[in-house]
Formats: sequence, C-alpha cells, structure tokens
Amino acid sequence: MKLNRIILPIMACTLTLGSCDDQIMEWKESDKSITISDIPLALKEKLANYDYIKAYAQQYTPNMIIGLGLGADQYISDAQYKQVADENFQMFTTGNAMKHQAVVKSDGSLDFTTIDAFLQAVPTDIKIYGHNFLWHTQQNQNYLKSLIAPTMKVESSGGVANILSGDATDFNGGTTGGWGSWGSNKDSQTIEAGAGSDGTACMVLKNKGDGNAWEAQCAYTFDDFLQVGKTYMIKFKAKSTSGAGQLQFQYQNGTTNGSQGGYNDFNIGTDWNDFEYEFTTDLEDVNRIILNFGKVGATYYVDDIQFGLKVEDPMTNVLSGDNSDFEGGTKGSWGSWGNGSTTSVSASGEGYNSDYCVVLTNPADGSDYYLAQFAYTFDDPLKVGETYVIQFYAKTSLEGAGVQFATQNSNDFSGEGYHNIPLSNEWVLCEHEYTCSKEGINRILINFGKNAATFYLDNIKFGVKKTTTRALTRGTSITYIPKSAEEKKAALLSAMEAWIKDMAQHPGMERVTEWDVINEPIGDNSKWRGFDNTFMDGDTAPVENEESGLTLNWSNEAGNGHFYWGYYIGKEYAAKAFEYARKYCTTGTRLYVNDYNLESNPSKLAALVEFVKYIDENNATGQPIVDGIGTQMHVSTSITRDQIDAMFQTMATTGKLIRVTELDVQVGTATPDASQLATQADVYQMIFESYKENIPTAQQSGITIWTLTDSKKEHEYWLSDDAPNLFDANYGRKHAYKGVCDGIAGKDISEDFSGDDWKNAYETEGEENPAE
Repeated sequence: MKLNRIILPIMACTLTLGSCDDQIMEWKESDKSITISDIPLALKEKLANYDYIKAYAQQYTPNMIIGLGLGADQYISDAQYKQVADENFQMFTTGNAMKHQAVVKSDGSLDFTTIDAFLQAVPTDIKIYGHNFLWHTQQNQNYLKSLIAPTMKVESSGGVANILSGDATDFNGGTTGGWGSWGSNKDSQTIEAGAGSDGTACMVLKNKGDGNAWEAQCAYTFDDFLQVGKTYMIKFKAKSTSGAGQLQFQYQNGTTNGSQGGYNDFNIGTDWNDFEYEFTTDLEDVNRIILNFGKVGATYYVDDIQFGLKVEDPMTNVLSGDNSDFEGGTKGSWGSWGNGSTTSVSASGEGYNSDYCVVLTNPADGSDYYLAQFAYTFDDPLKVGETYVIQFYAKTSLEGAGVQFATQNSNDFSGEGYHNIPLSNEWVLCEHEYTCSKEGINRILINFGKNAATFYLDNIKFGVKKTTTRALTRGTSITYIPKSAEEKKAALLSAMEAWIKDMAQHPGMERVTEWDVINEPIGDNSKWRGFDNTFMDGDTAPVENEESGLTLNWSNEAGNGHFYWGYYIGKEYAAKAFEYARKYCTTGTRLYVNDYNLESNPSKLAALVEFVKYIDENNATGQPIVDGIGTQMHVSTSITRDQIDAMFQTMATTGKLIRVTELDVQVGTATPDASQLATQADVYQMIFESYKENIPTAQQSGITIWTLTDSKKEHEYWLSDDAPNLFDANYGRKHAYKGVCDGIAGKDISEDFSGDDWKNAYETEGEENPAE
C-alpha cells in the first residue's frame, strides 16, 4: 500500500476534527508485552495514511470515474487548489465556465478565454465533463431575447436643417462623400450598391472584433466650426450583422483631435432602423462628427445621414425651468402618486444630453398605467377644440415597457386623450398631438403604473400646436413589428445549433467526453419547465406588450439569465438539442439529461424518465439518443438509505448510464462538531455503496463531488452557511474523505493500517520513534 508520507502522525493533529487529546491511549501495567504494532491509530492519523481518492477508484472501481465540480478560475489561479484537485480526481466539471451565459456574448459570438486557459491547465490524463448546453437559467438572456424581439421602426419626418449633401448623405454616387475611417479595429470602409435601406447604395463599415468604440472610427470634417450654444441633430439609418451591434456618436476638433464630447451610444440591430441624437456644445473649435464602430465585432450598414441645426419645437411650450428640463435639480411643480411608486431627480450627468432628468420608479406590475401617475396641473383649463402637443425624451430600464399620456380634470378626475407610448432602453423623442374636447381639463399626466420598471424623462414640453408647416417639425414615432411564433422558433433553433456546434467543435473541446445536454428540465411539480406555467420561482409565462410586441415578465429581470427554450420552440427543443449535440460532438461522447431532488421526489424522477423516453422516441436519428441520466444529489445528512436505493433502482431500469453529477452532503452548519462530521462521512459512504449495489456495472458512469473545500471562496453563492465537502478550508482531509474512499473500496481501508505504518513513517524521516 502507498502511504501519504507528507503528513506525519504528530503533524496530523493539525488536521480537521480538533485536538488529538481524546485519542491518547491510557498506559497501564500489564503482563502482556505491548509492541508498536498494537497501538491503534487516531482518526487523523488514519486520514493521513489514506491514499488519493483516484488511486482507490482505479483499484476497486475501474469502471467508475470519480470527478470533481470546480471553479475554473480558481483552478487556473490557485496552485494548491489545482494540486489537490489533480491528485484526487479523474474528471473535472466546471461549475460555470462552460455555460451559455459565460461563453456567449451579446452579439452571439463565443468567448473561450477561460475555457482555453482551463483546458491548457488540466493534465491530459484527467477527463472533462461538459456542463451544460441548455438550461433555464445562466443563458445570455439579452442575446436570446434580441433574436425574438420585434423589429422596431423609428420614423421621423424632419427636425434637422441638413448641411450634408450628395454622397455624404445617401452615398448613391458611389463614393464616401468625404466620410473617412481609421483605427486599429477597422477592417474596411466601402460603398455597396443595392445594400441601402431603399435598395440603393449605402456605406458599409466592418469591424475586426470586439474592442473599444473609438478603435474604429468613421468621421466627417467640416470647413467651418459648429456654432457655440446651438442645438445640432444627427439622424441616420443603420443595421448590423449582429443583434447586439453598437455605434457611438461623438464630436471633436478635426486637427487637434481635442474638444471631444457628445458621446451617445446607439444599439444597432439586424434590421434597418432610424436613429437620431441631438447635442449642444459650448466649445468653439468643433468641426468633426464621428461614428465609432469599434465596440462590437460586426459589419455596419449606414445610410441617409443628416446633420445640422435642430428645427424649432412643434408647439408653443408653456412649461419652463424645472417644469421642463429639471436642470435646477428639482421636479418643479410636477407631483406623483400611486402603486408605491417614487419620483426623484437623477444624479448629475444622467439627463438627456444634460445634467438632470426626472426618474419615475414603479415597483410592481399593475393592471393599468394609471396606477402610478406623474402630473402637472395648470392654473387655467385647456381650451376645448384646441390642439396641443406633448413632447419629451424618455427611456426605461425594461425594454418595451411604456408610459401613457392622458389629461384630467383635477376636481372630478374625469379624463381623456389616453395614448400609450412604448419605450426602449435608449433615449427616444416621444411626441403626441391631443385635441381637447372636455370642459375643465387642467392637468396633464404621464402614467407609468403598468410595468415594474424605472423610467427616465427629460425636456418635457407641452403647448398649443404651432400652425407652421409640420414637415420639418414632426417628432419621432416608433412602430414595432412582432415576429411570428414560427419566426421565433426558427431563430432560436438556429441559435441553439450554432451554440452547440461552435462549443463542441472548438479546438480542445474534443477532451470533453460527456455532456449535460439539458440541465434541470423538470420542475418540482414534475412538469416540463417552460410549459403549463412551470417556471423558476419568481418567473411567470412571458407575455407580449400589446403595442410593442416585446417579451415581458421574466424579461423584467434583465441579467438574471432566465430563458426557457421550450416555451418558444415546443417540446421538440429537447430532441433538437440532442440531435445537434450528437451531430457536432466528438464521436463517442456520452450525452446526458441532468436534474436534482430525484432522491426525494419520486414523481419528478418518473417525469424525468418520461422526458428521456420522449427524446429517444422523437429525434431525427430514429433511435435512442440519450446515453445517460444524471442525478445531482445535493443532500443533507437526513437522507435515508431507502430513498437512495429507490432512486438508483428506478434509474437502473432505464438501461441508461447513470451518473451522480453533483454530490455534496450538507450538515446544517459551517462549524460542525465531530459527531456531525462522522454522520456526514457515513452518508457519503452510504451513497457510494448504494450506487455500486443498485446500478449494474455496465451502467455505472461514476460520481462527481461538487466543489473541493469548505472555504468561503468556494461557497460565496452556494451553501454559504454549510460545510458540505471532503476537505476543510485549509485543504485538510475531513472524516468525509475516509467515507468516500471506504465507499469506493467497499470496506474500511484503515483496518489494514497498523502502528507499523506510524513507526515506518518516522523511520523514513530518520527520526527516533518516541514510543520505543
């Protein structure tokens, strides 16, 4: 037997479980001559003499692969963490590094930086388990939602006294018209006939890859400087090859590259859209405008650029000061109420091209807009028969959430003129005409109670409509064209296939021998997630905004990664995922479905078995395609042998490979005592023994321990107040380590140890044995 000589018996007292005092033998006079071989070893000394876990796996269960779930970043950066992991385990599963949200960027491209470093660090004799292709969380929600979002058309009929002309505006003459480009991220600037929004020519800007916005610039330089204190507007049409494309506007001095300002980001989707931005500068030497295209790796199509002084307002504005622009840092005479909502003035610099704006926060979805109101009351009522114009800039934290314009009699609260206005997370100019038809209307309202979101409003203007020509003074309107159910399905299936293909075929990923293709597909109610109102806690079925067509509900948790593929694709999403995985993964790769609570929820296990059966019977290969079923087993010490046996016996009947994919045993405290640690060890051993007894050898894939140590670093987000692992925070072996090794061997390995092992350890070091 190979012994661990690194930790000597006396030093072993520093390991987990506290003092060795209770293990010291009481020596008494005896007729029997006691030899060194008769001295029993304390638990700590036994743990020190155990071999590495994978040595026992190779010896006793060569058909089973004992794995570890770990943090890729910590493995790469922490030498001691890596050493202990490498010494003990045969396979690694990354906790997050291979998930959709960690790899897929907002434009759909894949970032393999962490994965490549991990593959480089892992010894070639250690296998890698892929986790995971599809889940209902930790998906790049922003990218996936962009694929099914409606086409947004922003239309404007004037507002700019355009000083550009010819090719500088429409490129129809086949030249750039004076627009030049440069930058380390610039790939090319061309004029492409037939590619414009109306079928004519447009300018095409190609970016090499993601970077800083200014690393690829396209600029127009004027002969004269812009007028100080005047408001200018740029308008253009654009689209991108990426749903997450981005252009940035700025201005500067074309000679010195100084006097920079006016920065504004535009989100450029894959459909043609209209964009505009206005600014006022107090700098005297600005003569260049720039469209930066270096941030998101994509190709950008730009057409119909207009730039010049902004045209006058379409109304005679009766609001002024903080009632209009909030630049004094107050809300003026505006009041608000309803739905527990709050209103405030923003921090400096958050306004629309200004310091301040007003911020309206609605904490919860409501049945109608009027449940939260932002109101301005006039001293005199509006005139019946008069046409008024409301105009303001606005954006929201929730794409597609909206506000509603209305008017009201402040005495009897009767109202009219209701008009819903959907918003996006970019500043947009909102404008609506209203003709008063009721006596006593003396209040204007901006209602915001329907969607749980934050709304930003600035430059609110209201007054009688001007009688001058409206061709140059119309504001911006937004039209949404929702995608059909079939269009959404096709877009997501294409994204699913691309994700699985690019992930599976990335160089080095052939080392991944097994994959969780679908993770946690069954809800705790034993139904498929994404169907029959079965979602993650806090989520509800998505709905579309009646005006914008934008997906709401779980979308109000932007960044949480919740996304239900099956909701849009249907049940076939599961079969398609396995078809793509089988098509693109290396031949021989084992494909799994993985879920949790199967040991404590027999009906959920039965539903998972049916889920697997559905995939096997409804995929395009015409034969069973699921290789294995994974059970996570995040259990506590109260779990019983009967529960574990029953689960493994049911799983064995499927004939599939069975793997415990994420095993940890919770003790209910971060500071367990010796008794709790002993119970934890017994449970670990019990699970290994039940697995070997109830899963036929041919179906035994193995068991993966979930995370390495009890350190806070590994448990910041997972079981933060527990001690569920085999090693303590200082990499000391816990009693559970012995439980796992004994479970693998099917016996108490330490029974083969003796005092000779202690004696030999000292002799190996050339020290005098204190017992002699």
